[in-house]
Amino acid sequence: MWTQIPEADLLSAGRFEEHRSHTVHRAHGARNWMVSLTVSGAAEYLAGVRRLTTGPGDLVLITPGTPQHYRARGDDPWGYWWTHFQPRPSWFDWLRMPEFAPGLSVARLGTGEGLCRADAAFARVHRNAMYATVDAPQGRVPVARGPRHGGYATELALNGIEELLLMAAVEHASRATAVPDPRVRRVLDLITADPAAPLRVDRLAREVALSSSRLAHLFRAETGDSIGNVVLAARLRRAATLLETTGLPVGRIAAEVGFASPYYFSRQFRHRFGMPPTTYRSARGRA
Repeated sequence: MWTQIPEADLLSAGRFEEHRSHTVHRAHGARNWMVSLTVSGAAEYLAGVRRLTTGPGDLVLITPGTPQHYRARGDDPWGYWWTHFQPRPSWFDWLRMPEFAPGLSVARLGTGEGLCRADAAFARVHRNAMYATVDAPQGRVPVARGPRHGGYATELALNGIEELLLMAAVEHASRATAVPDPRVRRVLDLITADPAAPLRVDRLAREVALSSSRLAHLFRAETGDSIGNVVLAARLRRAATLLETTGLPVGRIAAEVGFASPYYFSRQFRHRFGMPPTTYRSARGRA
């Protein structure tokens, strides 16, 4: 049984072959998103009293904070890909998928071309994550930890995840069309346009003529994530870009992306990327 909670927002990926005894149970889920693809064999995802059985070509999406409880099923090994990630704000329209259970969705891509394409996309995600740490549990591979790839490895890995999510969105759209709430779309646009702005929930709520509590509930229902987590992710992604492409001091970058305290910024950056800002910059040749 592997129950370790992934680092909050470190992009990671892996490919496992597991037998019947393999079980993962994270009672409180994770702060990031998870996508898994069954390539061979079968698995069972447990959501309260409900049981979701997956086979080859089934893509499962689990939202932040959703309990994760899944296991190999049957006599044959369960072969599957997985990745933990934080989505780009532009992805949230695709992430609004019909749910099997709260926080858990499945897209049946099929065993033909759909499985081949998804398998290849996952392979690209993993191929762009070649800098595994020695103590990485069960082969978890942090993306863009080495100096050679820099930020390109992360972006290429995210492109692979983007393809997977689009495949799932197309599969769901072929059965039913979901129209994103325009108020949530407006909030996502505001976050994307200027993540350093004072994006408190009450201010955003006034922008879309909702109460703070109603907006918070609607946003999570539509995107599967909280406004605060999406804003934080957008700010830290912007900070990573500035560290890679400019020589600005870390304190200046913290202020540029909306952090009042450089110490809080450094702590959050390390929590998300697995290293402090100065190390991140040095690894990408900007020291």
